Amino acid sequence: MSEVILCGHVKRLQVGEALPFAREQTSAINKSRVDAVTVTSTGFAGDEQADSFFHGGPLQAIHQMPSKVYGLIKEAFPTVIIYEGMLGENLIVSDMDEDTVCIGDVFQIGTVQVQVTRPRRPCWKIDSQLNHSGVAKFMQDQGCVGWYYRVLMVGNMQMGDECILLERDYPEATLTRLWQIYNDKGFKDRAEIESWLVNPALEHSFKDVLRKRLL
Repeated sequence: MSEVILCGHVKRLQVGEALPFAREQTSAINKSRVDAVTVTSTGFAGDEQADSFFHGGPLQAIHQMPSKVYGLIKEAFPTVIIYEGMLGENLIVSDMDEDTVCIGDVFQIGTVQVQVTRPRRPCWKIDSQLNHSGVAKFMQDQGCVGWYYRVLMVGNMQMGDECILLERDYPEATLTRLWQIYNDKGFKDRAEIESWLVNPALEHSFKDVLRKRLL
């Protein structure tokens, strides 16, 4: 890309510590809003992960959710108490969602540069957090699940910062399309699967699932 594109502005920054949660497990899904944050190679300073197998690490350093997910959940589950920030995300930026974000995209937010690596897989902790079964499955069915970044350049973010798209090398690799074929176990189009396997930014566990479709 030769031009930079404004994608939105920071609406929410969050950090949290791992605390006792449900099923005798700990979780950092409960996060607190901050006005500014220092970003390291492993994510937001002060943010913790209770389960390092499924969360965190350099390829899952920052989790972003689209703000529209809250309206979708409220419409589908009107009795559920929900507000922005309850789904364990670190970041919400206006006007961004899975339709407009691609694997491999590089963004600048504040002085930080990040690259999209994979969607989030919603789990049972969302249902426990909202005290209502079926919400995580609803998010999965809607394809409104959020995504992870790896950090290319450390720095700082603050509320209101612009989110600028710096690079988009794979414009066909939208998160929406990836989620569709990832969850369609019968999808075995070799040419399209191979196009995902050669995307260097896509996190390995998603590649592993798609690679098995070719066997």
